[in-house]
Amino acid sequence: MARSDVLITSDELHGVLDGVDLLDVRWRLGEPGGAGRDRYCEAHLPGARFLDLESVLTRHGEPIEGRHPLPDADVLARGLGELGVDGSRPIVVYDEAGSFAASRAWWVLRWAGLDVRVLDGGVDAWTAQNRPMTSGDTQVEPVLLQLTTGQLPTIDADAAAAFGGTLMDARAPERYRGDTEPIDPVAGHIPGAVNVPVAQFFATDGRLPEETRLRELLDRPGPLAAYCGSGVSAAQLVLAAATIERDVALYPGSWSAWCNDPARPVATGEHG
Repeated sequence: MARSDVLITSDELHGVLDGVDLLDVRWRLGEPGGAGRDRYCEAHLPGARFLDLESVLTRHGEPIEGRHPLPDADVLARGLGELGVDGSRPIVVYDEAGSFAASRAWWVLRWAGLDVRVLDGGVDAWTAQNRPMTSGDTQVEPVLLQLTTGQLPTIDADAAAAFGGTLMDARAPERYRGDTEPIDPVAGHIPGAVNVPVAQFFATDGRLPEETRLRELLDRPGPLAAYCGSGVSAAQLVLAAATIERDVALYPGSWSAWCNDPARPVATGEHG
């Protein structure tokens, strides 16, 4: 998969705006419910519809499943169908600086077999070129959509425990080490995992780093898998790897699922 199959630039999007289904998926961990939609209604790219990460891209289950389990296919299909997405046109998703929601949306929609790309640099790349924004909610006719999920590789907790390649923990170093844990009930990391912070996968302008840098970051032995706190930010590692034609399996439950199982061991410190 080439970089152009995963990402679209602001210039490219401007040229095809009327030919894509454009989805605004702004979301930040810990913010009040509805805050992303409020920012969308205040100003969004022309024609964009708001895709809610918490209600469409996530299934709410038991703590042992993690904070953001993958959605059921019918819920995902219904949520996208209500936004007018029928799978007949390319999809473009975007977020903003400080958010990993577009990566999660890209992953979930690819996992469901849809043709989707991410706006490189998000809304900030669009507004930096003084391109138009609009306000309010975009009205569309709901459509029917059928999806077949499971089209990207995943691992579960047992596979993470026995993973024979490189298991990458995308969280901040202090959370990986177990120095602090602001969200989940236990601090630390999965034994054997290496820390590959997701912050490295954004350039200073919010875009994805160039190929040479990505190859340096992902130059690791064996098969690759990634996790984070709840399967959101780790999707950025999967996305980045896809642009250099490397496969990375996602552990959707991630640390929030692992640490809620008292039978799972916990490691702390700098190393796995």
